[in-house]
Amino acid sequence: MYRIFSGMLLNLFKRGSIIFAVLALLSQMPMTANAAEASLAEISSISSTFCEDMKNHKTLTSHGPVGCERLASVKFSYLGFDGRVHDDGEMIVLDAVAARVGRIFDRLLQLRFPLAKARPINRYDGDDDASMADNNTSSFNDRVVAGGTSLSMHAYGLAIDLNPVQNPFLEGIGATRRVSPDGGKTYLNRADIRPGMAEQVIDVFADNGFLIWGGDWHNPIDYQHFQLGREMAEQMARLSSSAAREVFEKRTEQYRQCRQSGKSRTACSSTPRT
Repeated sequence: MYRIFSGMLLNLFKRGSIIFAVLALLSQMPMTANAAEASLAEISSISSTFCEDMKNHKTLTSHGPVGCERLASVKFSYLGFDGRVHDDGEMIVLDAVAARVGRIFDRLLQLRFPLAKARPINRYDGDDDASMADNNTSSFNDRVVAGGTSLSMHAYGLAIDLNPVQNPFLEGIGATRRVSPDGGKTYLNRADIRPGMAEQVIDVFADNGFLIWGGDWHNPIDYQHFQLGREMAEQMARLSSSAAREVFEKRTEQYRQCRQSGKSRTACSSTPRT
């Protein structure tokens, strides 16, 4: 069997299809504990050099809810809008959710869902507007909620902004409505589903624990935004990495069981009674 499998991979490699082939094989495996953990993403802790870079480029402050010791780098391949696979995707997230984030981006690649780019936001000096204008998919940024004073879920590494141009942020109504980034103005008709729009992959994020989608909000509406709940984020930040992951996986499993019972995504995303 191993010889046959090796021969298959060699032939696929020769055709330049190795990444999609492995993802397809993984998706067909029985979902045992080991198979569920399988991911092509590379997960690692944050180096001291990278940590300093985050501080120097206004992405990490000294008074944030989590420090570098609780952050992880998730490196992955993604399909670009040019139809080619790129291997320079990177997301900085809370360590307890890193494995799930890796699975999210593995699945997006398998579905051939395109990303413009995915870079840590220190490349933009912590400037969220600059990152959005560049259509950058990102996560960690030690900042407050746009237009507010409370900490953003990005400051916990527990929120992901996906293709901001295809999934813009809307605030206000009528003539006073603000659209960010400007390039997102051509994507306001959400019934006209086009490549890169978040509606196609909401379930991918929810199935991996990112239960809240900003597109369900009313004002503001944040189509690019996926996150965990604030109460859970604060709890996970206080816990050790292993304890936080246990809490996160328990909630994700509750969501899975709820969906299997036939309830809707929004009904299952609400905080369960204990």
